[in-house]
Amino acid sequence: MIRINTPIVICGAGAIGCYLGAQWAAAGAPVVLLGRSPLKRLETSGLNLSNGVSLSPQKFTVNPTIDTEPEALARAGLIVLAVKSTALPRVIALIKTHSAPNTPILCLLNGIDPVRSLKSAFPSREIAAGMVPYNVVWQDAETLRRSSVGDVIVERTPAMQDLLKHLTNVSEPVQVSKDIKPIQYGKLLLNLNNPINALSGKSLFHQLSERPYRLVYAAALQEALTIYKRAEIKHAKSGPLPAHRIVQMLRAPNWLFNTVALRLQKLDPSSQTSMAQDLASGKPTEIDTLNGEIVRLAESTGQTAPINARLISLIKTAEAGGPKTYSAQSLRKATLS
Repeated sequence: MIRINTPIVICGAGAIGCYLGAQWAAAGAPVVLLGRSPLKRLETSGLNLSNGVSLSPQKFTVNPTIDTEPEALARAGLIVLAVKSTALPRVIALIKTHSAPNTPILCLLNGIDPVRSLKSAFPSREIAAGMVPYNVVWQDAETLRRSSVGDVIVERTPAMQDLLKHLTNVSEPVQVSKDIKPIQYGKLLLNLNNPINALSGKSLFHQLSERPYRLVYAAALQEALTIYKRAEIKHAKSGPLPAHRIVQMLRAPNWLFNTVALRLQKLDPSSQTSMAQDLASGKPTEIDTLNGEIVRLAESTGQTAPINARLISLIKTAEAGGPKTYSAQSLRKATLS
């Protein structure tokens, strides 16, 4: 359970971490954002939050509490992880060094493997899985804009039940699930587009508006669904349509997809995946956590995942200094030929 008068420390004060932390702080939760020193300015200047995809667009400003030292973990009643999966080993080491031994952890990382790693590293702690379905972008140095739809979902555990008591007045609701695994596997299907978006060099809106890019995603998604079926993996709908319908829609001509599906997603025209941002800035990507999970699942069940494997290879080549951007037709040829 979250200890009274002790903070909820959000470790990973990037776009998602800052957005959620500020939302929760505005609802009265005792949130501390653990991040780099430049974020300290937000304590006085304020952090502006903008949600233009909800039925009632919202804008407000929060003055969050910022801490730049990992010793903040020692005071935590709950640790919320919003880092990239590539940073997880370092964060696990910090938690082992600085936090109290039984502090519960909420993992909001993409993929399935991070929760496995946390449970292995902290077998006596309560580890709750969570899922953030939407993108958040920095509009400027003091403004975060939510750029797609969906609600945060967390696993039903004692600590999460206590967390929700702090969030009764939150402007964007947090949902609770008894069985979050299907939700995680459903979100993973959406994340399979991340390398395609990264290699396109375009925003999500403009990448998805070009049918050859969509055909690559449709093929990677259909491959994953086939592997899920044989592995008996249940997956929940993540987005406005079931996954098999998303495959059909992705293959639709531009006039249909661009006038129906893109409108349903309410994508910000400038929004990109975090993998696209990481690849462009020369940082390691989460490719092994995302598409790599499909390849590992295929291998464990006597199957193959050649399309997802090719996307992994292209991203790793790009990380090593190879081509980082592909036209729609060239990416289709590189993955589907």
